[in-house]
Amino acid sequence: MTNSSKSKKQGGRYSRGKGATGSRAQGRGGVTRDALPPARTESRTTSERTSAERSTKERGSTRRLGEGETFQRGTGRKAAPRVSKSEGPQKRLPQLRQVQLEAPPETAVFRDRDRVEHTFPDSKLRRVAAQILSEKGKHWRHRAFPFPIFTDRGHEQTLHFDFYIYDAEDTIIRLILVVPRESREVWDKVGRFKRQYPMYEYELWTPERLAALQGGRGRGSRLEF
Repeated sequence: MTNSSKSKKQGGRYSRGKGATGSRAQGRGGVTRDALPPARTESRTTSERTSAERSTKERGSTRRLGEGETFQRGTGRKAAPRVSKSEGPQKRLPQLRQVQLEAPPETAVFRDRDRVEHTFPDSKLRRVAAQILSEKGKHWRHRAFPFPIFTDRGHEQTLHFDFYIYDAEDTIIRLILVVPRESREVWDKVGRFKRQYPMYEYELWTPERLAALQGGRGRGSRLEF
């Protein structure tokens, strides 16, 4: 091998080992690869996106608040308004008006349509009701006959009316239940009675109703039978 060919072979090996230099490292525009700017990433990092979304949400939720209002960040709800001490305590529910009844004495005797004597020493309301019925000339009886009624689950209950009102033909035209106050239990029983015994008319006489009947004034002072 001649010296010239040996130098060419070593030159080629030398050029391959050292890499491109000079004009080979230049691009078409004469700019080297090391001088090129870094490529821009199309997507931002997760932390950058999270902070950007948070700032956008806060800008969108910013609004003008009225006096006395506060805004809770993150929930988007207004805080409960503060109650000043000047407003005072909450108002209580109105109580039922207590009525004064003029009841007969405990030893008073009342006669029903059969001339049977009755006394009601343990019930002021019944004495008042018996007095009203007697003064208005109604034919009444006080009977301890219970009406059986059934609940939606099939349980049996009983409902006692205090007075039975009759007409001239000895037919029951009205049942009267005297109660000290209206309650859900009473109305539940009365409602079941109405569904199971639709042939009977009934009335609930409360202290307010008795006071109206005693007063003798207004629409509530008249009996509808």
